[in-house]
Amino acid sequence: MKKLLSDGTFYYSGDFDLTSRLQDRSLSLEDFDIDSFDPGFMWNSHMIGALLQFRSHLGDEERGRLDHAGFLTCVIRGFVESLTIQRPTARMESRSRAFGLPARLTLISRLSCRRAGTRFNARGIDDDGNVANFVETETVIWNPSSGNPARAVAFSYCQIRGSIPIFWEQQTGILPNQQKIHITRSPEATQPAFDRHIEGLLLKYGSAHIVDLLSETKSGEVELSTRYSEHTSRVCGRGNDKNIRALLRSTAYDFHAQTKGPTGYEAASQIRMIVEDSSDAFGYLLIEGTSEGEDDPKGSFVVVLQQEGVFRTNCLDCLDRTNLVQGILSKAAVEAFLQQRAEVVGHGFWMQHSTLWADNGDVSPPANLPQQQLMGMKMIGTLEDLRRHRRPQVEFHQDGEDESFRGFRRCPEKCNACVYQ
Repeated sequence: MKKLLSDGTFYYSGDFDLTSRLQDRSLSLEDFDIDSFDPGFMWNSHMIGALLQFRSHLGDEERGRLDHAGFLTCVIRGFVESLTIQRPTARMESRSRAFGLPARLTLISRLSCRRAGTRFNARGIDDDGNVANFVETETVIWNPSSGNPARAVAFSYCQIRGSIPIFWEQQTGILPNQQKIHITRSPEATQPAFDRHIEGLLLKYGSAHIVDLLSETKSGEVELSTRYSEHTSRVCGRGNDKNIRALLRSTAYDFHAQTKGPTGYEAASQIRMIVEDSSDAFGYLLIEGTSEGEDDPKGSFVVVLQQEGVFRTNCLDCLDRTNLVQGILSKAAVEAFLQQRAEVVGHGFWMQHSTLWADNGDVSPPANLPQQQLMGMKMIGTLEDLRRHRRPQVEFHQDGEDESFRGFRRCPEKCNACVYQ
């Protein structure tokens, strides 16, 4: 148990709901409602289940005291990292310097505790509509207010990834590309579970756009991709409701074929133009508010925009291909947010954004590690080299606090290159 919990992929917070995206939480900064935790991302739900049941029988006053004591803690698995924005925009810079509260860029990935498992042993979907390697990743920009009063701004953009939602399995093997893929159920037996999965996504996120990165030439991936497309075209809601198809779009994008050319993985940026209509329609979460300073958590906050849909990206393992494309889509959303506010950021900001996504790719989904078993996979080595050797050289010094140790490792090469341009 100690070895498992110390592997660096478990996170908890005593005053912040890590299980839910910002859009699903209360606007009050001091509201920490245990009842609103998402059980799908709470990895210690079985450990505290009896305590939660005991809590449900308490009166309001006793329940409040128990919650305030911080004894009940939710644990997520995945990735969390937050960086102080290195070179803020003019607006952000004036606030952070004048009031001492820095703007921050955060990435949170939540691995579902349902249908969890190690590489090759957990694939596809179950009868309840849960898929393996399901991860919700949220990009957050938080620019706090303090004094005068000033305006606070919060941005959030959420994406999801997950195994292809049909019944399939893959044999283990030493050499890459030699693990045979087997589809274990017929289309008729698969469709009900597929429908439950899609319906759950639409209920939570509003609408969805599937981005399928599987190969169009590798036999096993072709079979999976074809079945995926067929089930998507037949999806129905409860009571044979076919109207939910209007909320679902799908794009097949052979990642390896598209990035074969001289530009390599940079060519993947063209996915932005392909899904531009959905990206514009989905939008992002934007919250604005005022407060009287750091000691006033209540403040007054208003939701200006909400995210109306989500991209569901997958490859075979939901690892490198998926992570790179999600990083591109995240950048597109942040650019739209900055453009809407007429703000311009420097190159250092995008280096930080790239660093977070590269680190996220190293550990998400953590249940798939170790990746060293994937001998000969050029992409993993390439991304690892980029992550290790292309870190920005950054120093942050706050009053009485050295920000350089808050999740940021200094680049040994002192180079200025960036993972995703």
